[in-house]
Amino acid sequence: MVEVKNLTKSFGKEGIFDVNLNIEYGKVCAIIGKSGSGKSLLLKNILGIVKPDRGEVCIDGLNIHRAKDSEIKEIRKKFGVLFQNNALFDSMSVFENISLPILYNFPDYDMKKLNDEVLNILSLLSLPDIRDKSVKQLSGGMQKRVAIARSLITNPTLLFYDEPITGLDPQTGNKIIELIKNIHYKLEKTTVIITHDLRGFLDFVDCIILLDNGRELFCGKMDEFLNFENDIAKSYLKMAGYYGR
Repeated sequence: MVEVKNLTKSFGKEGIFDVNLNIEYGKVCAIIGKSGSGKSLLLKNILGIVKPDRGEVCIDGLNIHRAKDSEIKEIRKKFGVLFQNNALFDSMSVFENISLPILYNFPDYDMKKLNDEVLNILSLLSLPDIRDKSVKQLSGGMQKRVAIARSLITNPTLLFYDEPITGLDPQTGNKIIELIKNIHYKLEKTTVIITHDLRGFLDFVDCIILLDNGRELFCGKMDEFLNFENDIAKSYLKMAGYYGR
């Protein structure tokens, strides 16, 4: 389980303030809010990249901001992250991009085994015959899938998707949403989606936290959020097409 307790990290007047969140294994959690609301900062605290001013983040009971370097390294092996802008290396092939997390953590990893694992993931994501292509040769949707493949290569327990459909056309975005759902159900991963756009996710999310100006406006189950009497919450539901059902 991921437990965020009274988390505060500020940069002057901006930041996140007294945020609480529990993410149970096997569930789907959405962290939503407008640009600058603190979504990405919360993610960085959960990943242990940024240290909070106050509060704590516990992964399976271990406070990652007080843990030893060796403990943090082991915890991070449980994480798979899709970065907002994919963070692929243009100078590398698809295979090199996907295999990077494995080779970083296990320099002596068997290359034949790694090749098979990369090909299996590419097949799972409907990306045949692109192993040796460069990132520049791929469409935006294919680049997103390659970035997702890289997040899966270490067989993580927790998958974090940071703005997974931002910058994609609606048709491609819908395909990525369906892919995220299929990965969750087929591989039984705990899924955390950081987004400002709930379209396509309403029937998928178990719990949700809404941040506004760095503060927790709502945190609870999705069915409770659907009945939350708040104008900001309703604006997200309206954008997602909930009221048109």
